[in-house]
Amino acid sequence: MTLSFRYLLLIAMTLVSLIPICILALWTSHNVLDNEYQTVHDKHLLLAKNLSQALDRYSVDALSIFTHATDSVTRQHISANFVTLLQDIDVESIGEYDAQGQLVNVLFGPEKLQPQSLTHGKNVFDLSALSMATFTDVHKMGVQKPTLYMIRKDSQQRIWLAVMNPEFITLLQSAVKFGKEGHAAIVDRQGNVLAHPNKQWQTSSKSLAQVSIVQQMMAGNTGVMEFYSPAVKQDMIAAYTVVPATGWGVMIPQPLEELFARAQSEVDSIMLIAFLSFCACLLLSWWVTGLITRPIAVLTAQVCDLTQQQTQLGQYPKQKFETKEFVTLFERFHQMSMQVLKSQKDLAQRVKDKTLDLAKAQAEALYLANHDQVTGLANRMSIRNTIEQRIDEKQPFSLLFIDLDGFKNINDTYGHGVGDSLLRNIGQQVSVNIEYNDIFARYGGDEFVLLLQNNLQSSHVNHKANRVLELIKQPYKIGQHTLQVSACIGVARYDGASAANVDRLIHEADVAMYQAKNAGKDQVVLAG
Repeated sequence: MTLSFRYLLLIAMTLVSLIPICILALWTSHNVLDNEYQTVHDKHLLLAKNLSQALDRYSVDALSIFTHATDSVTRQHISANFVTLLQDIDVESIGEYDAQGQLVNVLFGPEKLQPQSLTHGKNVFDLSALSMATFTDVHKMGVQKPTLYMIRKDSQQRIWLAVMNPEFITLLQSAVKFGKEGHAAIVDRQGNVLAHPNKQWQTSSKSLAQVSIVQQMMAGNTGVMEFYSPAVKQDMIAAYTVVPATGWGVMIPQPLEELFARAQSEVDSIMLIAFLSFCACLLLSWWVTGLITRPIAVLTAQVCDLTQQQTQLGQYPKQKFETKEFVTLFERFHQMSMQVLKSQKDLAQRVKDKTLDLAKAQAEALYLANHDQVTGLANRMSIRNTIEQRIDEKQPFSLLFIDLDGFKNINDTYGHGVGDSLLRNIGQQVSVNIEYNDIFARYGGDEFVLLLQNNLQSSHVNHKANRVLELIKQPYKIGQHTLQVSACIGVARYDGASAANVDRLIHEADVAMYQAKNAGKDQVVLAG
């Protein structure tokens, strides 16, 4: 069988294009499901950890407010400011109990929410370890509806019990929704539902302790696993983790069939693209083989014409067999090679430019990650990292926790734009008047942190703190307004030798700051 050169070349080019297309399509299809699993592992675990961090922050703040509010009780009364804070963290009622767990007084909220006794009846509490404020597990017995509490015992052996409405927890859970049935679920340390898309389960605080993934969370583990969900009655894959402050479990589940459906859709798309690519390669090969074989055909025709003339062919110079098509082809190849070189240079330059742009973007991203966008000062993450580094290096320092007085009224009166301008002015005023090694950072809202290097003497620290108060109290011209605020400062010190951590030091300074506020504001209080 004799085939023309064009058809042989077409078959060869078709095979050359078909084999890698098939291999790439099969390999990509094989990895689609693995990619889906990896996506779930990365994104869902990130969601779970972010939700856990939000719950951890809420828990720490709630317990701190509960502790300070109950410590401030005088004459069976809680101040209006603390009542507002307690309501903000979803506290419905606070009761005072004696050391034997008998109800003494209800400070605010409906009295019916408070049990008459913490040790008798169906709704009993473990009073053995109450040195610090803590969240209880969900109580189901002896209550009208499952209830979450905060409980603590103070230095006077009084027991305080706060009835919680988990509205914020439910809000966080309901904010996570993706796909058709992807959601978030939160359980307590015993596997009882705190927040779940199944409202009946949430209302009854259904126990999920027998579900395998809940058992993993109850054991304090973090990861990704498959399990059978009785809520949707199908196999799920979920990322899960634990809230450090409370031991609550957080999981982000999604039905496996959604992963399979999305993977099948991608496989179908890959196969369609492979088929279209093959058709495009076939058409391109036919066109290319025509370009390659056409000059040979023309040359062959010329040779045939010479043969049909029955004339003796002499030895022709090499140029005699060169046709216009070959010359043009050679020229085109030459031009194409020049164009390829030019394109490579252009590509190399573009890669270089993109690399510089990427480096610039990375530098900007690093700056934004470590600096507050409003004031330009170091942000919460940056100052915490700095504190942790100095603790690790055993470098002594003093930590000033600063909270502005009257800033909320300015925000409410003049708007957030004026408030942000005031924060920037305060940041500039203080940062330009501190020593070189001192670090001034915005911790959040109207809270700032000043880190004093190697400053432990009370007199020196107190002098600097009062200097900061004077700087903050300076009047600021913002647009048409002249504004003035004051501040309270709590000071914690690290001697470079004792055991310490970032949270404890900030907490000590924060507590001292609140003591300064309670002492009449515009004050400096040293912790300890």
